[in-house]
Amino acid sequence: LEAPGRLAKAPDGNGGVYLALARSGLLEEMAVAGVEALDCYCVDNALARLGDPRFIGYCHGGAGGGAGADVGARVVAKAYPEEKVGVFARRAGAAAASGPASALCVLEYSELDPARAAATDPATGHLYFNWSNICMHYFSVPWLRRVASELLAGGGSAYHVARKRIPSVSGPVPGVKLELFIFDTFPLAGERTALVEVDRREEFAPVKNAPGSASDSPDTARAALLSLHVGWVKAAGGAVACAEGVEVSPLLSYGGEGLGQVVGGKSYDTPWADELQRPAA
Repeated sequence: LEAPGRLAKAPDGNGGVYLALARSGLLEEMAVAGVEALDCYCVDNALARLGDPRFIGYCHGGAGGGAGADVGARVVAKAYPEEKVGVFARRAGAAAASGPASALCVLEYSELDPARAAATDPATGHLYFNWSNICMHYFSVPWLRRVASELLAGGGSAYHVARKRIPSVSGPVPGVKLELFIFDTFPLAGERTALVEVDRREEFAPVKNAPGSASDSPDTARAALLSLHVGWVKAAGGAVACAEGVEVSPLLSYGGEGLGQVVGGKSYDTPWADELQRPAA
């Protein structure tokens, strides 16, 4: 019991988004409004590039020989074998949880034993399981409607078991949570799945750990953002004298474009400059 007379409950994981979209009526509203696809991003990624036209354009019309993809994912190469990220792989035959055999799916880092996670391809020198899932996805609305219909009918993937401490009237107790992941349904897309590799330095700076942590913290994410924007300013003819870097608002530039008239010939000695925080005149 969470409290006297009230059962402890927990969210069902980010994989619950499909049924939530269906039950809320939003999927039908999107179809009526002519929405063709959704761009999905992970809220803890400080470098998330929303609505990337190259990524969406490829998924919408360039993938699959022009037929487009039902599911797309931006991926980055793993930083090191033990990095705690899921990776894309193909499950063979009966091992596939759903969808056709050998369809692309995501393996959680806990599903790969250390030897396999560290294995490299002799032909390339890269890790066999090298493409990390960073939760930057494209979904076609017709596919979302099909998946939601299957889930509403009782199909789809099984729950993942998470053993965690659960608050109760007697204090935290060992418990089991049942969770769904957003990528559990990816095999249902079959071959209409598109993976697009992006540069980690430009599109992935997660915040997973507390301030002061050596990796994936607010501090490292801030440093990655400021460093990226230093590159933008320098490429546009400006200079940055501040060791921390500099911040460019998305109101001014989406990906470094259009900065020449603003920063050309100028030098910035603090991370914050008012002219970099508003649209160009």
